[in-house]
Amino acid sequence: MNTSRSDLFRLLEAALVALFFVQGVRFLYSTLYAHLNSANLVALTVDSAALANQSGVVMPETLQNELLALGAAALLPFLAPLLGRVWFGTLIAAALVAAGRVFMTANGGTLLGVAGASVAVGAALLHMAISLGRHPNIFPPSMALGFAADGLIRLIDHTADLTWQAAYLDLQTALSLGLFICALLAIVFGSLTRQGVTNQATLNFSSALAIGGLFYLEFAVLGLPNAVARRANVEYTFAAPFLAAATLLPTAPLVRAAARGFILMFDGRYRGWVWALTIGLLLTVGFRFEGILAVVALCGAQFMLTLLWWWAVQPSDGKWRFSLAALNLAIAMLVFLAFSGADYLTFEYAFVRGLPEPLGSLLRGLRGLGLLVAVVAVIFAALPLIAARRRVAWRGGAFRQTLGGMALSALGVALALSLPRAFVLQPPLDSTSLRVGTLNLRGGYSLYFGSDLNATAEAIRRSGVDILLLQEVETGRLVSGGVDQVAWLGRTLNMNAVYLPIVEGMQGLAVLSRLPIVQSNSAELSAISKATAVQFVQLRKPNGLPLDIYNAQLSLIFRSDAFSVEQLEADQARQIQEILAFMLLNRSQANALILGGTFNHVPKTDVYLFLSQPPQNFIDPFADFPEERAVTRRLVNEPAVRVDYLWLRNVRPLEVGITPMPFSSHDMPVVKIALN
Repeated sequence: MNTSRSDLFRLLEAALVALFFVQGVRFLYSTLYAHLNSANLVALTVDSAALANQSGVVMPETLQNELLALGAAALLPFLAPLLGRVWFGTLIAAALVAAGRVFMTANGGTLLGVAGASVAVGAALLHMAISLGRHPNIFPPSMALGFAADGLIRLIDHTADLTWQAAYLDLQTALSLGLFICALLAIVFGSLTRQGVTNQATLNFSSALAIGGLFYLEFAVLGLPNAVARRANVEYTFAAPFLAAATLLPTAPLVRAAARGFILMFDGRYRGWVWALTIGLLLTVGFRFEGILAVVALCGAQFMLTLLWWWAVQPSDGKWRFSLAALNLAIAMLVFLAFSGADYLTFEYAFVRGLPEPLGSLLRGLRGLGLLVAVVAVIFAALPLIAARRRVAWRGGAFRQTLGGMALSALGVALALSLPRAFVLQPPLDSTSLRVGTLNLRGGYSLYFGSDLNATAEAIRRSGVDILLLQEVETGRLVSGGVDQVAWLGRTLNMNAVYLPIVEGMQGLAVLSRLPIVQSNSAELSAISKATAVQFVQLRKPNGLPLDIYNAQLSLIFRSDAFSVEQLEADQARQIQEILAFMLLNRSQANALILGGTFNHVPKTDVYLFLSQPPQNFIDPFADFPEERAVTRRLVNEPAVRVDYLWLRNVRPLEVGITPMPFSSHDMPVVKIALN
C-alpha cells in the first residue's frame, strides 16, 4: 500500500513540476522576446524623453540582469550529481520550482518575475534529471500530464493562462504548496517502504535530440487546442477534447502495449522510420486540409508523438546517470531553441536583412516552410526509436495502471468539454447606427513591446465598436504566449469572430462583429515580401440588408536587401487591383461596403488617390479630420503617420475619431455609420 502511495505522490509531484516547467518556458519565451526587442529599440531611440508614457519600455541594463538570472538558473540542472545522491534532492528541486513559479505570477514581466520563471524552469530540469536517475518510468507520463494540463487550464480563459496573472496568485500559491506537499509525501512513503532506485536509466545524446524535437512540437505546433484548431480551421473548443484524449491515452499501459504490438510488425531497421514518416504524413494532412479530417490527423500525430516520450529514456549501467541526464536536458533545450528560431523565421522571413549572402537569402527562403521544420523535428523526436534494433520501450502494466490511465483520459476529455465558458453574443446597442473600427494588433505588442490583452479589450469596449477589423493578429505563436488573440478578444468582447490564417495558420486577419455573419471568403494577394491577403465577410444589418466588409493589409514599405522600395510600392498597386477584382467576384458593387485595414501608405499617395477618385469613388471619412490627429502608427525616431484606413462606399459616415491603443504600435480609427 505504501509503495502505491509513494508512486502516486511521485507521479503527482513530477506532473506538477512538468506543468510549471511548461508554463515557465512559455512565459520566458514571450517575455524575453518582448524585452530583447524593447531594449534594442530603447538603445536606438535618440530622444530619451520619447520613452515617457510608452508601454513596455525595458532598459538595456534591466535586460542584462534578466539574462544573468536566466544564465544562473540554467546551471541548476548540473546540481543533479550532488542532489541526486541525497534523499531530499527532489524535495529541494520541487521547492525551488514551486517558489519560482509563485514569483513569476506575483511579479509578471518584471525582473523578479523573469528571475522567478527562470528558477522554476531551471529547477524543473534539475528535478527531471534527478528523477530520471532514480525513477525513470515517471518522466514520460509526467510530461504528457504537464502538457495536457497546460492546454486544459487555458480553456478557462479563452486560451490565455490565467495563472500568469497576479489576480490569481492565491490559486498559484495553492498549486505550489500542493507540489511541495506531494514531494514531501513521496519521500515519506518511499522511505517507509525503503524504496530505492527502481532501475538504471538516463539520457544519451539521441535522447537530447529527441526531447528537443518533442519540446518544439509540443510548445509550438501541437500542444495547445487553439494551435491545432487554427491549422484545421475549426473552433478550439471543438479540437480540445480530441487533443486531450490524444495526449493522455498513452499514459495507459494497455495503449502502449498496443503500440508495441503494432511496431513489432516491422523489421527493427525500419520501425523508427515507419513511425516518424507516419507522423509526418499526419502532419501534412493536418497542415494542408481543414475540418474534422485535419483535427483527426493532427491529434493522431500528437498521440504518436506523446508515445515517443517513453523512448527518450535509455538504459544505463548506473554510472554518471545524473550527470548525463542533466547535460542532455540542457542540450535538449538548445535544440528546442534552434527549432523555435527556425519557426520564428517562417513568420518573419521578409525582415531578414543585414546578413551576408547566401545566409540572408537562405533564411528568407524559409517562407512557407513551417511544415518542413515540423517534419525535421519529428525525425529528431523519433531518433531513439530509429536507432533501436531490438529494444522496444513500450511495455504493458498492471490493470490498475491501465484503469488509472483511462480514467485520466476520460477526465481530460470531460474537462475539455466543460471548462470553456459559453459564448454569448452582445448585439449592437444603437438601432440607428454602427461603429466600425480597424486595428493592427501587431501580435499584441506595443511600439516598445508592452503587452496587455485585457487593456486592449477594455479600450475596444470603451470605443463602442460593433465591427472591428484586425490585422497582424496571432492565434497560438510562442512569441505571443500561445494565446489565440482572435478567440480571446471575440469571447471577451461578446462578438462573433471570423479568422483568416495567412502565415503558417498562426498569423493573419480577423473580423469581429456584433451583427450576424452571412458568409466569408478570402483571396491571397501577390507579395514579394511577407505574405498577405484580403478577407471578405458579409454581415446582415438589422434591416436585413447586407453589409460587405473587406479587411486587408498591404505590403509594408521598408528598406531590404532583397527588394527595393519601388518594388514594394508596385506590390501595393498590384494588391489594390487584386482587391478590386475580388470585390467584383463577390458582386459587392451595389451593397453597402467598407474596405479597411493597414494599407501602409500615407494620404495623397498614388494608391490613396486611386481609391478616392473615379471610377472607384471610395469615401475617406477622415479626409476633413485634422491631419495631426488622424495619425495611426507610432514610429521610433520618426513622426507618427497615418497608414490605417476605413474606406466607405454606399455608406454614410456620421462621425469619426481615433481611439488610442497603448498596447499596439497602431491606434484605432473608428467611424460611426448610419444604418439606413
